[in-house]
Amino acid sequence: MEMKEGILELLLVSAEGLKHAHHLGTQRHYVTIQFGDRILTSKITQGKGKKVWWNEKFRFPLAPDECEELGKVTLRIMERDKFSDDSQVGETKVHVGDIIREGAKREFLQMKPAPYNIVLKDGKYKGELKLGVKFLSNVSLEHLEQCAVPPRQTSVAYRPFLNIKLPAIPWRRFFFFCTRSDSEGSRRNS
Repeated sequence: MEMKEGILELLLVSAEGLKHAHHLGTQRHYVTIQFGDRILTSKITQGKGKKVWWNEKFRFPLAPDECEELGKVTLRIMERDKFSDDSQVGETKVHVGDIIREGAKREFLQMKPAPYNIVLKDGKYKGELKLGVKFLSNVSLEHLEQCAVPPRQTSVAYRPFLNIKLPAIPWRRFFFFCTRSDSEGSRRNS
């Protein structure tokens, strides 16, 4: 069976139990994702508590020969530092070769987000990275973007109200003084 192009999609959900390189200030993390010779970077997020959230999707378009060659994705969790180079917290390697091969046969394969162990520089395990994997066969990235659902727009009924610039026109003062003057006039007459 000859495979056409495909798309590997990764859903970077969260990480917890991370070892922090710096103990002062807030910890800001991001992830670099390497698949073959391509490297993508996630957004920088601040960890509140013990869990760090990204909820970000990454798509890697694959040529037919790449679908057979490439077998693993390397995710490096980095901690952002203001005054020096960013430091690596740990890394995770996810083997996706079987997912790509099985997805090519079925034309679609999705793995729900699952935790993967984070390996530190010294080889110890510390923390988990939650990642979902999806492979779409016989689909190009341009075709996938054309089929995407457009973002929701505000309802037409609310649009006139959203276009009013309250700071430009002192509506609140106007209504306040109207009600105030009416109530004062009624007090004087009684």
